[in-house]
Amino acid sequence: MVADMERGRGYERRWNVGEISPRDRFAAWCEILSTTHLAFATDISRRLRDDFAADVREQALGSMSLVDTSVLPHRGQRTRRQVSANTRDVIGLHFVESGRQAVGLGDQRVILGPGDAMIWDGAATGEYEILEPLTKKTLIVPRAVAATVLPSYRNSFVKVLPKEHPPTRALISVLSLLSEQLPTMDAGAREASAALVCELLKPLDSLHGRGEPAPPRPRLELRERALDYIDTRLGDPKLAPATVAAAHGVSVRTLYNALDSLGVTLAAYIRTRRLARSHDDLVFGSDPVGLIARRWGFSSLAHFSRVFQQHYGVSPSRVRRR
Repeated sequence: MVADMERGRGYERRWNVGEISPRDRFAAWCEILSTTHLAFATDISRRLRDDFAADVREQALGSMSLVDTSVLPHRGQRTRRQVSANTRDVIGLHFVESGRQAVGLGDQRVILGPGDAMIWDGAATGEYEILEPLTKKTLIVPRAVAATVLPSYRNSFVKVLPKEHPPTRALISVLSLLSEQLPTMDAGAREASAALVCELLKPLDSLHGRGEPAPPRPRLELRERALDYIDTRLGDPKLAPATVAAAHGVSVRTLYNALDSLGVTLAAYIRTRRLARSHDDLVFGSDPVGLIARRWGFSSLAHFSRVFQQHYGVSPSRVRRR
């Protein structure tokens, strides 16, 4: 599953979980994530587990590393347990190439899509959820380096960078080029490239939301607005495709066309998001199962238990006992 290639003073490592038994793929992904990024407590629905896929390439860039990742939907949470056992003191810069991902810290929840970039801190707790098949690049920066190039960044876990901010775009362009060219470079070229990347990081340090994004295409704009709307109203039992369409002044058909990349019906997407939030409350909270079901818009405890069992392969009460 892993291929290591030494080139000069650098290295390249590859992982593809598709090369191993389906039942072991998600566990292998957890190990890869811990090796290349950070340790997370991860979870995936039973329906997706056997078909899980992830492809990762890690390349050295001076004392930093550049990681290309393609991965299917799942969730992860970084708790104090993972932070306290941390063996990597790093900050990451994360660029989404395709797909959608939610990232959260407490009550803060950010939805990232193609072209979005963020900074995250390995010393903070938080969570993520891959909502659609995701392709991304991540620059892993040791804190010793970050203290020099990003001295004002501190433990906010996630900081979203404006899409059209010129220094952000320049850094993304250089990292995309390096992802292709690093395997052909000698040690001297790699060190020079690492120095260039450090210089490109510096303008991001004082960035506080300046820069106006280019107007999005109408269909993409509707898609992002609709999904954000859904995520903030999952507890409303009346939430349905018709109410989402009405809230945005479009027909249900127009809404479906904007959301056709989800790969599932909108009703199924809403149900999956509700189940995911319910699962988190069962694992990390102490409220009664019936209260959790009502909180996330399920009409009855019996209905909630049935769809939860179908999705996760285990009953809500058993998840609570675990």
